[in-house]
Amino acid sequence: MRSPIRRRHVALAALSAGILITAGCGGKVSGKEAPDARELFLQTAGARGPDPFTASTAAPASRSGAVPRGKPGDTSAARSAAPDDVAASAARMARSLPGSTPGLYGGKRSRSSCDVERQVRLLTEDRGKARAFAKGAGIRPASLPSFLRGLTPVVLRADTRVTNHGFRGGSATSFQSVLQAGTAVMADDRGMPRVRCACGNPLRPAVAVQGAVAHRGAKWHGYSPGRVVVVQRAPAAVGGLVIVNAVDNTWIERRTGTDGDEDRVPDVMPPYDADADITDPDAVAPPGVPLPDDPSGAPTPSDPAVPTPSDPPSGRDGTPPPSDAPTGDTPPDAPEPSEPPSPDDPGLPPEGDLYPPMPDAQQTSIGLISPETYQS
Repeated sequence: MRSPIRRRHVALAALSAGILITAGCGGKVSGKEAPDARELFLQTAGARGPDPFTASTAAPASRSGAVPRGKPGDTSAARSAAPDDVAASAARMARSLPGSTPGLYGGKRSRSSCDVERQVRLLTEDRGKARAFAKGAGIRPASLPSFLRGLTPVVLRADTRVTNHGFRGGSATSFQSVLQAGTAVMADDRGMPRVRCACGNPLRPAVAVQGAVAHRGAKWHGYSPGRVVVVQRAPAAVGGLVIVNAVDNTWIERRTGTDGDEDRVPDVMPPYDADADITDPDAVAPPGVPLPDDPSGAPTPSDPAVPTPSDPPSGRDGTPPPSDAPTGDTPPDAPEPSEPPSPDDPGLPPEGDLYPPMPDAQQTSIGLISPETYQS
């Protein structure tokens, strides 16, 4: 529960702007407010969330051991935030990291976190959902099966900001969301999370937020706006992702478009330990960026142990994914009439830069559609 000190601080800030706002977890907002006011929905790892596209295709134990003890999203060593903790987290900013960053994702060796083939069946058996999913994902409907089979099932290792989508009234609706660490997702060959397996929803890059937002949904123990990651597209397609083995905190290279059956030890190890805090700039650096305490000052190898193949990865069915699948660009012949498709990297800062913190107040957004019946 938010502390009285925190509530007084937010109220004073709102009054100074001439607007009276009441913001809370899952509560209503009163006072002068635009109908499309900015909201950030918090979604726990296993919850289906608002307006799911499909039943869950996440593996039952995909979250188990996915987050090192004491890291964001971990509930085993968490405690309620004190006022000083809130102030400290507000001073720290959310990280923006390329999808090729080693340790951004986790998993278990030779085990998939999502049932990709079931996800294909659930979406393709309903043409309306297939069309809505394709529009939300920015692909052509005919490309949907090969698009999904070209993705890599992994698990988020940090609370992660995304543009999420729901299925309501036969169409895809979009909303800004934070997915809890431990959430099973499918990532593309640029390291971008593209599908949330617990609900089958398509994911797109987060929209940059300036100023305050209202949090919706129940905050989990350990959640802090300053410990959230925003994933950027890697500058080039990668042949695999270097992930953390959730069983023993060792490194695994998972080839793009595979379910874990080709997992192997990376040829070149990342320059930090597998259990390093992915949200800490002093502990983890993007590929090609030296760590602050690196005495040599030499940059780390770019995309270690994940050489980019000359040909795109073939995926599960042996056929290359369509050219439009990994980019996420909405095709020119299928524009969104009511909600212009966002680019792959809308307003995101350069890799390694930091996002501003997001306090619990209210700010008007641009073109945001929020679910009307959100359940945490």
